[in-house]
Amino acid sequence: MSNRTFSSRPVGKRRPLLAGALAMAALMLLTACATGSPSGGGMTAYGYSLPTSEDSPEAWTLEAEAEEEDTGGGEAIFSNLPTDFRPVRVSDPELKAALTTFWLHVPLRISTACPPLYVGRKLALTSVPVSGEAWRSDMAQAYGKFCEQRGTPGDCLTLFDDGPHLQDNDKRSIALALAVRPALEGVDAEVRAMRNPTRVLATLSFTITAYMALLLAPEPVTKGVALAFSVLMWGYLGWEFFDLLRAYAQLYQDAPQASSFEELREVGDRFGRVIGPNSVRILVMVATATLGETAALVSKGPKLPGFGQASRTIETNTGLRLMDAATGAERAFVSVNEGTIRIVLPVNAVSMTSRNGGGRSALKPEESTKGGRLLPGGHRAFNSFRAFKRHMGKAGDGQEWHHLVEKHKFNLKRFGAEALHNTENVIPLEKSLHERVSAFYSSKNFDITGSYGLTVREWIRAQSYEAQRSFGLLVIRKLRGGEW
Repeated sequence: MSNRTFSSRPVGKRRPLLAGALAMAALMLLTACATGSPSGGGMTAYGYSLPTSEDSPEAWTLEAEAEEEDTGGGEAIFSNLPTDFRPVRVSDPELKAALTTFWLHVPLRISTACPPLYVGRKLALTSVPVSGEAWRSDMAQAYGKFCEQRGTPGDCLTLFDDGPHLQDNDKRSIALALAVRPALEGVDAEVRAMRNPTRVLATLSFTITAYMALLLAPEPVTKGVALAFSVLMWGYLGWEFFDLLRAYAQLYQDAPQASSFEELREVGDRFGRVIGPNSVRILVMVATATLGETAALVSKGPKLPGFGQASRTIETNTGLRLMDAATGAERAFVSVNEGTIRIVLPVNAVSMTSRNGGGRSALKPEESTKGGRLLPGGHRAFNSFRAFKRHMGKAGDGQEWHHLVEKHKFNLKRFGAEALHNTENVIPLEKSLHERVSAFYSSKNFDITGSYGLTVREWIRAQSYEAQRSFGLLVIRKLRGGEW
């Protein structure tokens, strides 16, 4: 196997740049209103602080253990969610009725300083025309005509708030707005009397851009409205969920390359063609439902068209209650490359009974809180390694417990304790092999890291959860086979 294949960067040279850009875009979008800055060290690689030369793997592990709060071995469900089910079908009339209800009766707001992820002030009804330097380019003038045709002359998507030029993210917003506009056209007549439909489009454009960037970033999606958005999209789209993510990744890459408004229109149209009109309707519908605090979603979610079908499908396939998963999940790990979704849930989010005695279940009835064996479709997670070992016992004669995604403090901070100390990530390994794996991670291997200064451990910890896990399995296979 070549070094490139081994490097756990399966989409080529540009993938780390894309992932980093997406992570940065999400960070900028979701922290634009915050003051101050996160604490941290000095120089970073891939956006994460690197340890000093005095740091040792053992010190990382000990510090991670010290930071864990052992509250008596509390459990969670760490489940690998299936996507092998058909998407729910939502018709244009159903979408129109749902959006009209939400937009006319749910308070929305649009902020020019950060994405509108929280319920608060009502949606702005006017936009201020912009003149001068902002409109000098042909693309900006075409954008102005687009806004005028929509009934709101000026900067209708608030793209010039950060300066007089259309930036890369502005182009992505335009392409996305053009992609979802057909799904909104049938709602305009109902909304126009009370709300400016173009400002609604701006709200959705900002919101979808922020959520999708989070889903494609290497960081897990943490508890909140964005996590609820991802779970609902999975429940509605099934196997088309990853088609949506791949299509948006392509839009994210293509839009900044556009040199004219027509090229942006083609980027948006291509996105719409790839995922299809049904997925566009679901994207718009779920994004609208998730505008606001998670608590508001509890009442809005079950009113969505097709929610009953989506909920029954999810419970049959996983044993999970869809709204409990959407509003109660702690973290979600989405890997587009691997086509997997992993999620951390409280135990009470799992149904304890199987309807009609059939269907796959993430956890079998009554066995979810008993025993220490691996469970079909789901895995038990713990809030500390100490709690894991107390419940699971010893790894076995001549064996030791090994974390595929390592349990040092950096991973603990990024992914959370349950993502590290669970029965999928922690496996028994022969003691001698375990020592060789640890030594390999501590070594400096230029062919893998591309740097003479980084250890393998320092290099891999900047990768996504799924990349670290795949790399860990590969290291074990290679060392066990004597290839290194």
